[in-house]
Amino acid sequence: MTIFLNIVLCFGVVLAQAILSTILSVKGIYPDLCFILACMIGFLSGEYKGLMIGLTVGLLQDLLTPGGIGLNMIIKALAGGLAGITTHTFSTVTSAAVLLVTFALSLGCGLASLVVAYPVVDAPILLHALSSGLLPQGLYNSLLTLGMFWLIKFIGQSVSMVHLGQGPR
Repeated sequence: MTIFLNIVLCFGVVLAQAILSTILSVKGIYPDLCFILACMIGFLSGEYKGLMIGLTVGLLQDLLTPGGIGLNMIIKALAGGLAGITTHTFSTVTSAAVLLVTFALSLGCGLASLVVAYPVVDAPILLHALSSGLLPQGLYNSLLTLGMFWLIKFIGQSVSMVHLGQGPR
């Protein structure tokens, strides 16, 4: 049942990416909701779960969008796994850790995609791609991930204060 729910979650995020990307764009910078999902699962559930969700969402994204099969799967799996490793590196996952790790992972994934798409990249093209697309998208992805992290932590604390089914104390 858990595997089915994970697949439904990943499929829903891929659809949300296709539907909401234009709504969530800011001055031509589009968020990568699949990347954000893989990182969030990695931060909250560990590297194995982040890797598995990253593989699933990346494969679905590769199958349902134009382009080659494999790049998104590998990138999202690495992002989810590396985000999960930070939960073991730091004693607690703080907001600064979420922001910095997600920014670094987003920048690395963007550079990997750029190198695969354009194997011969000149320095001026690389600097233009960094300044106009990769750095703003990395910042936007990391801010959205941080917002989702805060929201999930807030909801988790609110729900943990309610003791359902235990009757009056």
